Amino acid sequence: MRPVWDVVWLSDIPWGSLWQRPQQLATRFPPEARILFVEPWTLGHPPSFRPARVAERISRVSFPFLPLHARSRGIRRLAYRAGSSALAAKALFATQRAWARAIRSEIRPGVRRVAVVQNFLARPTLHAWRPDRVVYDMIDAPLHFAPVPPRLIPHWEALLREADLVSVTSEALAALARAGGASTPRLLGNGVEVERFQAARPAGGLPGDPRAPVLGYVGSLHSWFDVPLVTALARAIPEARVVLVGPAHPATREEISRVASSAPNLHWIGPKPYAEIPAIVRAFRVGLIPFRRTPLTEAVNPVKLYEYAAAGVPCVTTRFTEDIGAFGEAARVADTEDAFVAEVRSLLCAAPDPGSLVAFARRHDWDEIARRFAAACLEEAA
Repeated sequence: MRPVWDVVWLSDIPWGSLWQRPQQLATRFPPEARILFVEPWTLGHPPSFRPARVAERISRVSFPFLPLHARSRGIRRLAYRAGSSALAAKALFATQRAWARAIRSEIRPGVRRVAVVQNFLARPTLHAWRPDRVVYDMIDAPLHFAPVPPRLIPHWEALLREADLVSVTSEALAALARAGGASTPRLLGNGVEVERFQAARPAGGLPGDPRAPVLGYVGSLHSWFDVPLVTALARAIPEARVVLVGPAHPATREEISRVASSAPNLHWIGPKPYAEIPAIVRAFRVGLIPFRRTPLTEAVNPVKLYEYAAAGVPCVTTRFTEDIGAFGEAARVADTEDAFVAEVRSLLCAAPDPGSLVAFARRHDWDEIARRFAAACLEEAA
């Protein structure tokens, strides 16, 4: 008989943010597990100071993690100063421990408990949750996403050493985890809900000439997003629409606004609910991954790659990581601006068989990835 576990899921994004790996994995855990999803208390997302049910067996609660990734530059600066101060950090960690102890009373007593950590800033107060097992699911390169105070970096390294299991989403992250102190990180990549994307009907109502083919991007638009490259693409292929979908950092949003007058077929439509994304992607003729190469993107395993493939949409990407070989037939790789434009033109003229793209996506279905992740978290601990 399989033992019963409860899960404290220490996330680096709010439950109501982009529907990504945390939500995809949490909603697929074994039915006997109850999950407390501990999200960062983030401006722009209504906080929940007591556990509130968000799905069957899953409750979310907001927690005062240090907001190093805040969109506001002023808040990021204050957070960095607080993390750099021994006194301020000590006070924050004491507050977090008290908060965790108060919330912990909501968790079933007498049931074994696993902490799934996706936010390394949870480590200073991890023991307050009293986990029997700790799994560090390292999704991104945490020291490259935003400046991290040097005094907090040892917490990341300690988490890599102390966790019972370290899982990563790319080979580049595995190398980074080993360098940080993990002994045997396990590769469990990202995925896609294939059937959801296959069943969707292409969305109408996207901006621009409805007769023009859509070159599309879905995901966050941040410093790693190459706005000049996308602008050049829009100018080079004026008979197509370039549609960008997702939340944008204020600086990226301003950059897109500045170039809009010279590229009227370039459209940013902001974030959309996950329920609408499959239909939007099905409307694309070509999916785009226009990433700059940075220490952060070098470790990325992009969910959008699998979403494009599941919809039968070919993809053109920059060479933002050495892991690009793992993308196989799902993406064409361009090393220059001219090559990027040429690859998109080629796909507009002659798209590949969507069957091979869908077959690639099926090898990365979230159901199978979640099964393996849950087994590693729970069953292997029995």
